[in-house]
Amino acid sequence: MPNAQIRIYTQKEQGEEWLRRYRGCLPVFACVLGFTETGLIPGISAAGRTPEDRKYTACADAEFLYYGAKHKAQYPLPPLAAGASPVLISRAVFESLKIPVHLFNAGLPQPPAVPVVDLGGAPAKCLSGGAAMEIATVQHLLEQGLLWGERLAANIQQGYLIIGECVVGGTTTALAILTGLGIEAAGKVNSSHPVCNHEQKWALVQTGLEKMRGGRGQGARGSRGSRGRKFYVLVILLIFLS
Repeated sequence: MPNAQIRIYTQKEQGEEWLRRYRGCLPVFACVLGFTETGLIPGISAAGRTPEDRKYTACADAEFLYYGAKHKAQYPLPPLAAGASPVLISRAVFESLKIPVHLFNAGLPQPPAVPVVDLGGAPAKCLSGGAAMEIATVQHLLEQGLLWGERLAANIQQGYLIIGECVVGGTTTALAILTGLGIEAAGKVNSSHPVCNHEQKWALVQTGLEKMRGGRGQGARGSRGSRGRKFYVLVILLIFLS
């Protein structure tokens, strides 16, 4: 019998089968921490009141998620213009249900003050530049994501794996990848703001894609379009690892 507290909005039969299969099972949670300079653009995100605050949002979320509210944090939760951090809900759920948490550093500007698996990544530049990360780093992180996904799944006997992320600027990145893949996503990807800043996000994505295409054209005459590939693979990485 379906759980009345869980609503299934699409693929109802598959959703009900999933609920039957995993009813009563506890998950394992993996959270990937990352950073992109996209998140430092004024007004792009509400996950921290100022760009300076947003430099440390991922570290602060990780510390609160791991230790809880009573811990004296090295990176306190950043002040917000409105609302509360979603990590408050996540911590309450994981603490009450005793769900195991694994944290992964995919490329933060500073090391977090919690036990993490360092994936050997690097902070990304702003996606508006069209070339946010070196292709070798992208390939390395992709391989690490596949490796750790298999490891975590192999250790789950009767349960399932939840993958989460903390990347300020992540929804703008999501808009970029959807647009780059030819999906008409303008005005359809939300943000952390109470009222989504669709126009700002769309302008950044257009700028990045235009520069990517320009880099590809120059690459055809010498560099083989590496800048364009870097942009596409970066946004794919941020979506699939997060």
